[in-house]
Amino acid sequence: MSPERVLQILADQQLIDQKQRSVIQDVENQKPFSIHWELRVLLYVGILLFTTGTGWLIYKYIDQIGHTFLLLALAVICAASFAFAIRFKGPFSTGRSHSRSPFGDYALLLGCLLFLTLEGYLQYQYTVFGTRYGLVTFLPAILFLSLAYLFDHRGVLAMGLTALISWIGVTVRPLEFYFKGNLKDMTVLLSAVALSIGLMIGALVLDHRRIKRHFTMTTLSFAGNLLLVALVAGLFNFHDLHLPFAAALAVACAGFDAYARREHSFLFLLMSTFYGYIGITFLVFHYFHLRDEATYLYWIITGIGITVYLSNSRKNENFQAK
Repeated sequence: MSPERVLQILADQQLIDQKQRSVIQDVENQKPFSIHWELRVLLYVGILLFTTGTGWLIYKYIDQIGHTFLLLALAVICAASFAFAIRFKGPFSTGRSHSRSPFGDYALLLGCLLFLTLEGYLQYQYTVFGTRYGLVTFLPAILFLSLAYLFDHRGVLAMGLTALISWIGVTVRPLEFYFKGNLKDMTVLLSAVALSIGLMIGALVLDHRRIKRHFTMTTLSFAGNLLLVALVAGLFNFHDLHLPFAAALAVACAGFDAYARREHSFLFLLMSTFYGYIGITFLVFHYFHLRDEATYLYWIITGIGITVYLSNSRKNENFQAK
């Protein structure tokens, strides 16, 4: 709600008079404009452009520059970034902690991205991990998760969770129904389910012990999407196990719905509704074989119903976009 709207409400309720409203409005109009988030975005974009340019440079001019020089340059910049982040690291806390330098978080992120470039280059050029491809994602996952908790960096936490999910051969993009063909393999699918449940239990335990509680939502969103994608994939790909996967999906969606209402998080309500709707729609079309008008009627009625449900829930439950 804008300051002007707040002042209007206070004036309508006669909590402030016109003179007070004018004074407050003048102060609001003359206060400095913050460009904090704009600068943060520019710094993050700069880091991404730098690492992207580094990768392109390696690909384009590897023969002219030479492998040894590139390895040394990457290693030096990566080490310098980590050294800067460590040099200005704030004291460790189970709550929020901050770097003593405004650039500490960006140096840590740059170091992690360059580490991925360096590791991938070593594996591609020298196959340092041999055929043990799981190590290529497992090592960054452990490193990034440790650094995330040590430096209190949610961006690095997201990178660590992504690497951990990739370790079992699964790619998950939040709120996108996208999964690779390897979820047609029951072993990989059950591994995804087990990993997601393990991550959620770990996040809730740490939250209960008040350890980095601001990380809980990030971990639960990654793990929750992984779990729901795996269950929907099982529903789609294993026809003889429709009912178990449908039941598991219903339980998971109900759990996320309850958590969303408890924490007033619209994100988890959206997740439970989105994946639940996909599961129900699949079962309806699979068992009832809707045709023509019935299909159009189903999409119209359910589309309106989902929209009304989400709108009313957000209004009545005071959901926040988190």
